[in-house]
Amino acid sequence: LVHIQLHHTAKVAKRLGIPYAPCLLGFEGHGGNRTPTIRGIVVHQHNADLLREAHIEWESQAVEDELREKERAINKRWRRLVIGLLTKERLEREYVNDK
Repeated sequence: LVHIQLHHTAKVAKRLGIPYAPCLLGFEGHGGNRTPTIRGIVVHQHNADLLREAHIEWESQAVEDELREKERAINKRWRRLVIGLLTKERLEREYVNDK
């Protein structure tokens, strides 16, 4: 068994259908309350390399998706600004010249 302590590996393992178990490393005490410390997952040795490669691919895809979302938001803001300026210009042309 191999302990893999990468962020979101459980999601990747679940999508690939790889059997895994959360890794319990101990207990932390906060004000008298003991809570379990779970870090990473445990998988079989033959699935570990596949899971690491899939995790790298998933992470790069997540970064691309995040950049795409930021780009969409930027484009949306620019569009709102340009439409607002065009509307202002049109209103000034229509109503300021009538006086």
